[in-house]
Amino acid sequence: MSFLALEGLHVFITGAAGGIGGQAVKEFLGQGCKVTAHDLKPITNQASSPNLFRVTGDISSEDSIKSCISQAKAHFGPINILIANAGITDESNSYSIWELPLELWEKTYNTNIRGTFLTIKHFLRSAEETQTSSGGKEIENLSIVVTGSECGKFGQAGHTEYASGKAALQYGLIRGVKNEIVRLNSKARINAVAPGWVDTPLIEGRLDDPKEMWTEAQATVPLRKIAQPEDVARAMAFLASHRAAGHISGECLSVDGGMEGRVVWKAEEVLKTSSSSTITSVKEKVQSILPISTIPQSLASPPKRKIQILLSIDFDAVSGFLGTGAAPTNNMADYSSGFFAGQVGVPRLLKLFKKHGISSNVTWFIPGHSMETFPEQTTKILESGAEIACHGYAHEGGAQMSEEQEREVIIKCVQLATALTGKKPRGWRAPLYQIREHTVKVLEEQGFLYDTSLTHHDSQPYFLPQAPPIQPIDFSPHLSASSWMKPLPTPSPPTDKTLVELPCNWYMEDMTPMQFLPAAPNSHGYVTASSIMEMWKSRFDFLYNEYDDEERKAGGNNGDFLFPLVLHPDTSGMAHVIGMIDAMIGWLKCRGEEVQFCRFEDVAREWRAAQKI
Repeated sequence: MSFLALEGLHVFITGAAGGIGGQAVKEFLGQGCKVTAHDLKPITNQASSPNLFRVTGDISSEDSIKSCISQAKAHFGPINILIANAGITDESNSYSIWELPLELWEKTYNTNIRGTFLTIKHFLRSAEETQTSSGGKEIENLSIVVTGSECGKFGQAGHTEYASGKAALQYGLIRGVKNEIVRLNSKARINAVAPGWVDTPLIEGRLDDPKEMWTEAQATVPLRKIAQPEDVARAMAFLASHRAAGHISGECLSVDGGMEGRVVWKAEEVLKTSSSSTITSVKEKVQSILPISTIPQSLASPPKRKIQILLSIDFDAVSGFLGTGAAPTNNMADYSSGFFAGQVGVPRLLKLFKKHGISSNVTWFIPGHSMETFPEQTTKILESGAEIACHGYAHEGGAQMSEEQEREVIIKCVQLATALTGKKPRGWRAPLYQIREHTVKVLEEQGFLYDTSLTHHDSQPYFLPQAPPIQPIDFSPHLSASSWMKPLPTPSPPTDKTLVELPCNWYMEDMTPMQFLPAAPNSHGYVTASSIMEMWKSRFDFLYNEYDDEERKAGGNNGDFLFPLVLHPDTSGMAHVIGMIDAMIGWLKCRGEEVQFCRFEDVAREWRAAQKI
């Protein structure tokens, strides 16, 4: 046993993408803990480890932090220690209180106070649920460490919104909570650390001037230096340990080199004359004092992103082996996986969507054959409130049919969907994405609003281009190369009938990598579900960060995007895959209020209404 005796405990750390939070993750991993690292931004400052689990979310959103804590508990088991480290400050401005914007005050309090409150609330609720389910057995080493600041101790002129909030956390909050948590767990404790200047990337270059270094980190600091992230992380580990600090609760530990206070007047502010000292204006005095922060995340105020999650399910079932999947070798074993899709996969997915509260915010693309072969399951889908859209009759590919056959199929699908739902369907996904110009023509005639078979863009809606078919090159020897060296014709402008296209491609779906189909040359079936989840998360993270805050604040692009996913009950209904789908939905919900699960029809209608045709 080590001195701190933290081995094997589960630690949940917020603000883990920053300098202090990142070092805290390393410290607790080094102590032999299992660590869940949480941040609003992707966590890229840690090496992979079987004892590290990353979650992304917004601490100021109750649904988000609740979901993230649930994910952490599901991954590593009950959480023993909470390091409530996340917070924000605005390093770009310094306001006297009479000029402080209300928006800045509320934004800072929303994260630093509301966010910390919600994090502690759901950490303790999770602990209560664990102890109740175990017959009242108390969780070992239940403790909380809150990150405060020396600003909460000495104040911070020009940043009252930050200093006042930190004071509330490191004094008022922990001293109230310490008297409550012992009623939940008799040995539970809560403390705070209050760092001064810390050498993180956030302050890079700020103290290069020796005068600034003296004023801010030496004149009132006996140790005459600034802290390293390790100094703060080790103090956190000490306070978190019942063995080392088991009789310490409700205390705020300063990690500031013995700081005595602040230099209020800088030398250049006091201009001596022969008769008196002239003092600069109050405004200049306040603005001359640099903002000081130990928080690893700076405050930005670009518009919130609007991220629309387009979760869809292709209910192919047996039809997948009749159209595009037809093969002379197909047999009962192949068809059996289709029956599994209807009889097992669909109920499992419906149950999962209900658990996450998104049943009515997904879209099911159902072939006519599945509607008629599995009427009970199709009715359950309808009753869930989901959108029902078309996906061929027997999963026929466009190239398999004549134009007249294709017209018959589309009309039949419209009739079946209309009889089922009481209204005409508005969406189409071509089986195996095999759509052609004739398909588009018939869909427009039948009043469809959107298609989702193409990927001219991977994360934005667009009008399906109206252009003649692309012709293959004829390399016959008697022809001149000039016969094919021509650009594609410019598409016709959209009309009031032009379909909205919502992106869809192979990398957005589950089946191709995770379902073995003997007759399909491009099927695989043995890719781990976690690999697909990581690919989807990587795609999301890139789209989320494609435009930085400055670009978004400038109005060039506000960062809104679509995030489509294509599931199949044949695949995602399997026992080794559906857990990943559950985790992926939870991970997306952790992004907070910026994320919305949406029906395809609603997104297409909203986007089309905003276009000028």
